[in-house]
Amino acid sequence: MQTSKGQGANVQRRVIVDRATIQDAMRRAIAGDVISLSPGDYPDRLVISGKSGSPSEPIIIYGPGAAIGPKTSFEDYRVEGNRLSKRMEDEGKFPGLYYLADDAALIVRDCQWIILEDLRFDGCWPTAVYFDNCQNVIVRGVHFRGGTFAIGATGGNTRHMLVEGCSWIQDTSGKGEIDLASIVKNGHPDPNPPPSQTELWSKTLWTQIHGAAKDSFPVKDTDARAFDGDFFRAWTIAGYVVIRKNIVIDAFNAVHMFNEAAADRVQAYCKNLLIEDNWFVRIRDNAVEPENHAFNWTVRHNKFVDCYMPFSFEMASSGHFYVYGNLGWNANTPGPKNADHATGQLFKFPDTREVYGPHYVFNNTWLTRMAVAKKKRFAGFYHFNNAIALREPNGEPAVDPPNVFGSNWASPDKPILSPEELIASEEKRFTKRWHALKIEFDGDCIEHPNFPAAYRGASYPLRANSRGGQLKLAGHIIGVPDQLHLDQPPQAIVRDIVLANGRSISSGDGSTYVGAWQTYGLFTVGTCAFEDLWPGEAFSFLSGERSSKVGV
Repeated sequence: MQTSKGQGANVQRRVIVDRATIQDAMRRAIAGDVISLSPGDYPDRLVISGKSGSPSEPIIIYGPGAAIGPKTSFEDYRVEGNRLSKRMEDEGKFPGLYYLADDAALIVRDCQWIILEDLRFDGCWPTAVYFDNCQNVIVRGVHFRGGTFAIGATGGNTRHMLVEGCSWIQDTSGKGEIDLASIVKNGHPDPNPPPSQTELWSKTLWTQIHGAAKDSFPVKDTDARAFDGDFFRAWTIAGYVVIRKNIVIDAFNAVHMFNEAAADRVQAYCKNLLIEDNWFVRIRDNAVEPENHAFNWTVRHNKFVDCYMPFSFEMASSGHFYVYGNLGWNANTPGPKNADHATGQLFKFPDTREVYGPHYVFNNTWLTRMAVAKKKRFAGFYHFNNAIALREPNGEPAVDPPNVFGSNWASPDKPILSPEELIASEEKRFTKRWHALKIEFDGDCIEHPNFPAAYRGASYPLRANSRGGQLKLAGHIIGVPDQLHLDQPPQAIVRDIVLANGRSISSGDGSTYVGAWQTYGLFTVGTCAFEDLWPGEAFSFLSGERSSKVGV
C-alpha cells in the first residue's frame, strides 16, 4: 500500500477486516490505521466513536468491493416509512423520518481526522452515514443507493467536512445508473429520451412525500414519505463544509441544512459552505436549501438538470451568499400529469427576514420554463449578468412563458398596506419594493416579451443594462454543458462584491461576458475567503494534500 503524503510520510497500518471483525477493528482504531474492508456484504450497523487521527495520520475506512447496509428496497420499506412518519403527525409535528436520522448504517461519533473512502452503501433506510460531533472528516468516492438520507451531520461543534466525488441515486427505479455512467464518461447525462420514469420523479405526487395534515394531506400507507430526505442533511452544525464533484440523481433534496440555535447564537452555525462542481439531476424538491439561518455560502460551477426548484432561500436571517458560474436546464415536468408542485421556480423566497449581508446571483446560465421568483420577497438580493433562455424542450422559444416575477406581476403596489395585506399582495408576485429592500436586477439577458419594458411599466425598477430578446445558444440538448455557450454574448456589467470579511472584490472586467461561460471556462471569482481562515493543517488535509489514496 502507499504511504501517506504528509510531512514525515508516516507508514499507515493496514487492518484487513470482514463482517465478523470490522466492529472490533473500529473499537481498536488508532491514528494511522487503514481499516480495509474485504469484498462482501456488511449488513450490520457499524459505529466508530471517540477516535482521533491526525493531519498526517488520519484513520481511514476503505473498502472497494464492500457493500454496507441491508440492501432494503424502497418498496420493501415504503409502508414502514409511512407509518414511522405518521408517528410525528400523531404528535402534532410535521410528518417525516427526520427524528430517526441517527438510525444509520454507519455512525461516526466524537471523532476527528477520519476518512471514508471508496465505500458503497446500499438500501440504508433511513440513513447511510451519520456524523455526530465530528471535526476534520472526509467522505470521498463513496456511493449511496437508496435511503432517506445519504449523509447526516449534527452537533454544534461539527465542522470542517469534505464530501467529494460521491454519488447518490435515491430512487433506483429509473435510468439513474445510465445517467451516472454517462456523466462520468461523457461529461453529461444520457441525452436520449424518454425522461426517467421513476417512482419519485414521475409517478408520485409531491404531497405524498412532503404534504402535511394541516394542508389536507395526512400520511397514508400509500405515500412515499421515505423519499423525504437529502444527500447531505445537517442540523445546527458549525459549518466549514465543502461539497464538490458529487453526482446526485433522482432524489428529493440535495444539500439541506438547518440552523435552530438560540436567537443570539444563530450566526455561529450553518456558516462557511462551498458547494461546487456538482451534478444535481432530477431533484424533486430543492437542490440547495439552507433553513432558518445561514451565512457565507458560495454555490458555483454546478449543473442543475430538471430540478423542480434549484434554490430554496426561505431563511429567517442570512447574509453573504454568492451564486455564480452555474448551468441549469429544465425541460421535463415532475409528477403525474397535471399534478400540483410541478412548475417550480429558480428561487423560493420567504415573506420576511433579517439581512446580515448581501446575496449575489450573477453570471449563471439557464435554459428553462420557470419563473425567476414568482412570489414573496428577499432583501439584499443582487441579480446581474445572468443569461436565462425560456425555451420548450425542443429548443424553440417558450409558448406562453411563465412570467419572470409571477402571475400577478401587473397588479399595482399600493403605498399603504398593513403587514398582513402586504404579505397577501405578494402571494402571486415577487415584491416591487426593491429600493427599501435593497434588491437590484441589472445586466441580465432574459428571454421574455415583458422583459424589461413591460415589467418596468408595472413598477419593477429594472436597471438600465437589463436586456430582452432571444439568446443565441450553441444548442439546447438537456444536460450538455457546452450547449449553453452563448454566441456573441453581451459584455457584463462590473460591480463590487462585498465579502464576509469586509473586503470587496470586482465581479469582472472589460473582458467578462453575460452568463456562466467565459473565454477561459465557467465564470469564477474569489469569494471563498473563509478557506484562508481554516487552520492550516485542517485545510491541507481537506484539500487532499495529506490524505493517502489507499491501494488495494
